[in-house]
Amino acid sequence: MIIFSLIAASLIAAQAIDYEMSAAEKKQTGISKLTDKEKAELQNWIDNHYTKRTEPLQQKTQDQGIIQENLKNGRYIRLSDGTLWSIHPQDTAVTQSWITPVEIIVSQSGDSAYPYKLTNSLTGSSVRAQKATSTN
Repeated sequence: MIIFSLIAASLIAAQAIDYEMSAAEKKQTGISKLTDKEKAELQNWIDNHYTKRTEPLQQKTQDQGIIQENLKNGRYIRLSDGTLWSIHPQDTAVTQSWITPVEIIVSQSGDSAYPYKLTNSLTGSSVRAQKATSTN
């Protein structure tokens, strides 16, 4: 009876990987080459070492908007979605010349103080920015 329970648990674990992953993901990760026993062992290892997310990671790493306002000589940019961005002081020389309406692409910058990068789709120029609540 114990052996039957272990076999059933292994099959369930192997099926979990098969169910959760697309065919492309299985091929990309090499899971498609594993036996059911190997899949079960991998699933058991994952279950014992990690907690499943309750919500998936957001795939979107970029947003877009149109410049609505260029404020205080390029120190602040307001986009069409209502977001207000404070521009890194060293980058305001670039934003001073940004005009409306131009599409802006918002992405991660890697700078902890100014964690976003605003890229002007017309000129290709980019600046470091942080979200702002007011222009004070």
